[in-house]
Amino acid sequence: MFRAAAAGMLLCLLGVMLYANTARALNLYRDAFVTLSAEPLSMGGAFCAMTGPASVFYNPAGLAGVRRLTLMHNHSARHFPGSSEGGLAEWDQLDADTQAVVVPLPLSTYAHGFTFAGEMGYDYRGHPAGGSLGYPRERYWGKESYDAVAVSTGLPFAAGISLRQHLGRFTPAGDDPAGLAWIRLGEGTQWGILARVWPSLDYGYSELKMDYDWTILAANGQGGGNEFAKMTSREKVTRSGWALHPTAWLTLAQDEVTETYDFDEEAGLGSLHRGDETIRRQHRGGELCLGALAKLRWGSYDGHATIGVALNLGGVWLNYAEVEGLLPGITGAGSGFEDLHIYGFELNLW
Repeated sequence: MFRAAAAGMLLCLLGVMLYANTARALNLYRDAFVTLSAEPLSMGGAFCAMTGPASVFYNPAGLAGVRRLTLMHNHSARHFPGSSEGGLAEWDQLDADTQAVVVPLPLSTYAHGFTFAGEMGYDYRGHPAGGSLGYPRERYWGKESYDAVAVSTGLPFAAGISLRQHLGRFTPAGDDPAGLAWIRLGEGTQWGILARVWPSLDYGYSELKMDYDWTILAANGQGGGNEFAKMTSREKVTRSGWALHPTAWLTLAQDEVTETYDFDEEAGLGSLHRGDETIRRQHRGGELCLGALAKLRWGSYDGHATIGVALNLGGVWLNYAEVEGLLPGITGAGSGFEDLHIYGFELNLW
């Protein structure tokens, strides 16, 4: 009985520590690192009923509309200023560099979407100790990959499915007495459909299910990587949306995203996932084509205004997107340098 009581007290204490620690790194936008591609982001993230290489992250059915070998690259330009004391160590940025290779096949389209190791997250440990930059001096390191296939029968309907794999590691700030480091491994599937339901009106729906295995490390990550506890969790994300094309040069789109999180209650570590929870987000945007050489985009990423532009230079589309005030929503803290800037390109090889 004494051992059971002691174990219960330990789990309660651990839950309090985890809640304090992960309220920053684990937040409502934990999936944003992968979906921060310039084209969808400039339209407020409303991309479920759209087609393009970025569909590998939003709705795999949208890949069916890509019938040329295509390369996509995106890079985050969210840099902080350096100082004479911190130098280049303070020039950290949000890492949200999504890539994709889309290959058309005779009866389908295959795509591999990914972020390179370490190109999904942030590292603010070099920031000034006084917190003058407004962000916790912690690190989130991650990578992900998607392998997707989409099929269209020639009718105004397409379906797609993908396998998603995830690896993430969190390192708390060194001066955080309640800090806990953790490693998260995840694997899941995503499927989706895309259909023309009315002339000039498309509807898209996708559903993602991810299972995670967590390893909680010793306090402040100073325990030589010793395991402190383990838990599992499940994430379900449904995305539905429409895209209206009233003319050949105008597109209006809207998505609704519902995120549901469940955790292993028996582990007693629910504060890592804030308990069973359902979150809904709204994404709206538009695109105005200015001939064959330029596009203007705008939107609202769950209340954060977005703008963007695309330029066609010799067959290569250069994309730029900016979203207002989203960075604190990703890191969970911060009072300056909140806007995100993502740029990239799409290259059709043939």
